[in-house]
Amino acid sequence: MLAALGSASAAQPPGSAGEPESAPLDFAKPTPLEARAQPLAAGGAAGAGTPIALSLDSALLTAIANNPSIEIGRLGLEVSRTYVPEARAVFDPQVLGSISTGRDTEQRAATVDSRSTTLSLLSQISGGSSGASGAGSGASSATPFLDAFERSLAQNREDISDVDAIVAYLEQPEHPFTKTRDSDGSLTVQNYLPTGTLVFLTVDMTHTDTNRAPDDYRGAWTLGVTQALLQGRGLDVNLVELKQARNLVAQSEQEFRRLVLEIAGLVEDTYWELALANEVLKIREFALTLAEEQLKRNEDLYAVGKVVIGDVMSAKAERASRIADLADARAAIRSQTLALIRLLNPGAAGVWQLELVPADRPDVNQVAVDAELSSQLARLYRPELLQSELELANRSLDVVRTRNDLLPRLDLTATYGRTSRGTVAGDASAFLDSSAFDNFRIGLDFETPILYRGERARHHRAKFLEDEAALSVADIELAISTEVRQAVVEVEKQWERIAATNEAVVSRLEELRIAQDRNAVGKATNLDVQIVQRNLIQAEVDEATARVRYIEALTALYAAEGTLLERRGIGLNPDSEDGDTQ
Repeated sequence: MLAALGSASAAQPPGSAGEPESAPLDFAKPTPLEARAQPLAAGGAAGAGTPIALSLDSALLTAIANNPSIEIGRLGLEVSRTYVPEARAVFDPQVLGSISTGRDTEQRAATVDSRSTTLSLLSQISGGSSGASGAGSGASSATPFLDAFERSLAQNREDISDVDAIVAYLEQPEHPFTKTRDSDGSLTVQNYLPTGTLVFLTVDMTHTDTNRAPDDYRGAWTLGVTQALLQGRGLDVNLVELKQARNLVAQSEQEFRRLVLEIAGLVEDTYWELALANEVLKIREFALTLAEEQLKRNEDLYAVGKVVIGDVMSAKAERASRIADLADARAAIRSQTLALIRLLNPGAAGVWQLELVPADRPDVNQVAVDAELSSQLARLYRPELLQSELELANRSLDVVRTRNDLLPRLDLTATYGRTSRGTVAGDASAFLDSSAFDNFRIGLDFETPILYRGERARHHRAKFLEDEAALSVADIELAISTEVRQAVVEVEKQWERIAATNEAVVSRLEELRIAQDRNAVGKATNLDVQIVQRNLIQAEVDEATARVRYIEALTALYAAEGTLLERRGIGLNPDSEDGDTQ
């Protein structure tokens, strides 16, 4: 059940993926909480008005299972975990593809020079042919024709490149335009590696059909590598985002741990406040009994004329005061019950009418405390300190990234591939396996700003934030050390109060016995007895309060150490969702 809530990992150095640092085990870790107790069942609660005995373990287990704040924290942890696979996806293979088909139609027209040259050529050819015919010699007619053609070509060598177009134009006078249909497809598989290397393989196929030439089928494949030589080179800079995402998850785990730690501390304090309210109720009931006994004694003495009516009225007033105190004690029980129900959120029908009775009594034994040892534990377990160290690690990674941005971009690119071409569909792949049509290229791409103004500003900002985070770690560590030492002082103080209040109760009981005896023989007034009774009641309240405050002081110390969950057997085991390892 507890594992399903999420995880708050054990203390771990920032940025480290190894084993958690070993902690001094000054406390005995109990069996897991769920093995020692059962949560308060939603459907198994007793009816209204029936007290439910509730142990501290059951209260903690119920709160961890049902408290909405813990559920919100768990969802926040799950949200943060999604950043790790997102950052890792940068290094996942990708497939890129495109396919298209279309038609292009454009007008065709010969140039003025080309048309004039053609007409001149045809005119000369025609003239030579006529002369030959007039001579009546079939064999000699070829000579003027060839001579005229050669002279025309010699005079117009600059138009030789237009001959094919002109001939095509003259051969197809019924098509004064060029119509082209083409289809092409491309598929690329690429992968960016943490070393700053881009590896890709591309396959292209095209088909062109035009009214000016035969069909053209082309195919090619290209294998390429692009390696960053300066900016973006190496694991340090390319893994920054992934490391920061993992640190963010670790911070969220510590935040979740801090939340559970806070809820557990509140549950314990509220539980013991409810136990104290029940103790105070018993004391107030005893006080009312004393007041009623004193009233009865005064009434009897008044009946025999040994006291005046004022003593009876004083005793009645004292009883009324004790009844009011009793009402306050009952209201305090109800108030603490409601606060505990809010934390437990058991979900039972008529939940606000539940009557919870602490099954554990606030009996205490002295626990040895050591400020130095508690401070060492706090440095290993305290979530706030671990969060600040992870924040410092992220700021250091920002410095790595911005330092990389100060470098120019210089990439080495190398490609190798083959091509195939022909007039039928099979020609597009016929020569792709032939080394006769190998192609390769190698080169460098370079890019750099001139001033690096923005890059320098970002780098300086990252360094300032790193220094700020380092100071924050030291400040939090100092604050935690102070808090732990103050908690130790409180524990020691409350233990001393227990001994003093115990002695006060014993003395007040003896004082009351003497006062009652003196009052019976007329040597002490009714007011004297009432004062002694009040002192006794206050001493008993102080003694019960001291015991509860000692227990709460220990809880506060364990919370200041960050070890409260371990001491209570609450295990929040990490269960990474992405399965990544760094």
